[in-house]
Amino acid sequence: MTTPRPEPEKDAPHVGTVLRLAAAMQRSAAIITAIVAVIAFVVGFLLRGSPGLVGAIVGAVIGGALGWLGTWVMARTARASPAGVMIGAMAAFGVKIVVMLVFLLLFQGTTLFDSRAFAFSLLAVTAAWIVGEVVGFVRTRIPAVDI
Repeated sequence: MTTPRPEPEKDAPHVGTVLRLAAAMQRSAAIITAIVAVIAFVVGFLLRGSPGLVGAIVGAVIGGALGWLGTWVMARTARASPAGVMIGAMAAFGVKIVVMLVFLLLFQGTTLFDSRAFAFSLLAVTAAWIVGEVVGFVRTRIPAVDI
């Protein structure tokens, strides 16, 4: 005699929407960010030489990783309540700020890479990630009231 299996719990209506949004936002942001990062590498190298290239790479990696963190947290908290998703997003934003602050304090005045190339690359990649998230969100065509 077998015991009946409990039925799997159904996800709340917002879960699928949040997961689709996170995937679309992350995909668009990654594509746009990769293009901008390559441009930043070339410009950093042309204007500042090898230290500029290294600075641009470091800035792009940090900017891309911190941008990715937001959509990753969004996808991981999708099964929480909508308020839980928002709390996760705000916590990820706070972590981004703290990580950036710690990095900037640790590498203040470094000679390992060009600081200007790093700063402009970080700024460009961060802006590209945000634009990519907006593009991904808009392309999903999910009404805000559906969330």
